[in-house]
Amino acid sequence: MFTPTAAEFTGGFTLAVPPEKAFELFSPLGEKQWVPEWNPELLHPPGANWERGLVFRTHEDRGEAVWIVTALDRAGHQVEYHRVESGRYLARVSVRCRGVDSRTEVRVLYAFVGLSDTGNREIAAMSAQAYEEKMRRWKGWIDRHLSASRA
Repeated sequence: MFTPTAAEFTGGFTLAVPPEKAFELFSPLGEKQWVPEWNPELLHPPGANWERGLVFRTHEDRGEAVWIVTALDRAGHQVEYHRVESGRYLARVSVRCRGVDSRTEVRVLYAFVGLSDTGNREIAAMSAQAYEEKMRRWKGWIDRHLSASRA
């Protein structure tokens, strides 16, 4: 009998822009501005680009991922996605942007549940240190994007 592995990682960083500007960078099309090779295919509903219930697809290193926007609070600068990588795992991704003076504290949570032995092995290989590095990488990409947009 299969028993799924689960893991949760939380991290964050600070951006030198207000939350209204920072939060938009975590939409499917907003991430396209700063994530290398990020190219979401918006599937449903037609014409939507960021709303609760939006379904979109990305192509990851190991295959396709299907994403669903499960919660979106624009006024509160919070969004939650569920991402399914078939045959591997399900991930819940939550992003919260909070204003501090003219800056934004970004908190990102990833919670994984294995869907197979392969997914369980991948989750078991994840670490808090690797997640911290991911957050540093995201901050670097966003800072470069923000600098380029100001220039």
